[in-house]
Amino acid sequence: MQRRIALLPMAIALAGLAAHLFAVESNLGPPAGVALLAIPFFIDRRLPRDLRASVEEAHRRLTDSRCQEILTDFADSAGRRLDVNLASTGETAASYLGLVLFYDGRATERCADRHVLAWTAPGSRAVHICWDQFSLYQRFDKGYAADTLIHETLHTLGLGENPPEPRMITAQVIARCGR
Repeated sequence: MQRRIALLPMAIALAGLAAHLFAVESNLGPPAGVALLAIPFFIDRRLPRDLRASVEEAHRRLTDSRCQEILTDFADSAGRRLDVNLASTGETAASYLGLVLFYDGRATERCADRHVLAWTAPGSRAVHICWDQFSLYQRFDKGYAADTLIHETLHTLGLGENPPEPRMITAQVIARCGR
C-alpha cells in the first residue's frame, strides 16, 4: 500500500508533463502558469541536428524589430503585405517560425540544383532543406544560412518569386536582418 502511495506523486507529475507536451505539440500552448523556455521547432528527423542552430539564429534575428521590417517590404500575389498575413496568424515573426515545418528535401527535384539551399511554395508552411548545399553555407556562413530560412519563411507567408527575384529577396533579408 505504501508503495502505491509513493508512486502517486510521480504519476501526477508524469500526467502533467504529458499534458504539457500534448499542448505544445498540438499548438495549444502551455498549460496556465507554465512558460516555455524555447519555441519548439519541427525539424524532420532525417535532417541532421545541425539545422537547429540555423533555425535558432533565424528565430533570434526575427525578434529584432529591424529584421521584422522585412515583412513590410514584400506582398503576396493579392497585394497584401506580409506583415498583414502574419498578423492574421496571431503570431509574432519569431513565434511564427515555430509553425514552419522543416523537411529533408534532398530527394526532391528542386534540390538537384546545386544553387538551391531550400525551397517552398508560397503559402505552404513546409520548407524543404537541400541539406547537401545548405550544410556548406551553415558551416562557413551561419548568418547566410539563417537568412535563407528567413527568406523561405517569407514564402510561407505568401511571397511569390520571379518577381521578385530570389537574389533580391535574400539581399533585402540581409539588409534588414544582417548577415
